[in-house]
Amino acid sequence: MTDEQLQSFRLWFQSHIRTFREPDPRHQRSLDLKEEHTSRVIAVMSRLTRTMQLSENDCRIAAVTALFHDLGRFPQYRRYRTFRDPDSENHAKLSLRELTRHRVLHCLDSTERHLSGRAVIFHNRHFLSDCLDPATLLHCRLIRDADKVDILRVMADEFRRPKSQQNPVVTLGLDPEKGVRDEVYSSLFEKRIMNYTELENANEFKVLQMSWVFDINFRPTFEILRERGDLDVVAATLPPSAIRDEARSFIKAYIDRRLDEGME
Repeated sequence: MTDEQLQSFRLWFQSHIRTFREPDPRHQRSLDLKEEHTSRVIAVMSRLTRTMQLSENDCRIAAVTALFHDLGRFPQYRRYRTFRDPDSENHAKLSLRELTRHRVLHCLDSTERHLSGRAVIFHNRHFLSDCLDPATLLHCRLIRDADKVDILRVMADEFRRPKSQQNPVVTLGLDPEKGVRDEVYSSLFEKRIMNYTELENANEFKVLQMSWVFDINFRPTFEILRERGDLDVVAATLPPSAIRDEARSFIKAYIDRRLDEGME
């Protein structure tokens, strides 16, 4: 892949998402959120690939994956008015469908097209298959890390706002007032990554996001998480309780331990 091809993809993305603009500012706000998220995922991805000293071509492939991983969010929101996949469609599949329909990646060779396409389609899977080849696994893990880092930032920023200014789309329209069931916290302490279908309210969604730390793959990602502290901001907005405080300490200790292990 050349730098010129990468730039052409960026220009196409900007042109394409403009076709989804909404006259209602409330709806456009939700789409702006996804555009801004994409920009920040690209920035996080750049930091990861530079720190990991990947090849120039791997850096470009990773940048393309970051650019297009949430492309499906735009047609998803237009049709369903939600970003909740169980209530609409799998947004990763929608992303790949958009790329295929517009033949966006067809200028790449088959290996590059395969790597980026597979990373896009697998970026939101609950677990990655053990059967993936090393190159595909690398790019899937990169986008999953970069995506999680910025989603946590989005959530932390959202919860810093007064409740009257928060966008319910961000928390998937889940009830913001209910507490967290004990079994949800138990899943966290068991280091089990929960599924969206298990959630009953927005506070349980926050605990699910805390569980993402167990699916982080690279040392630079853990460094970003500790540096920004977004996980702790999210945790601090949970209903106060002894188990909430224990969960905050548990996550912090896990991040510190992974970094102390000297992982790559």
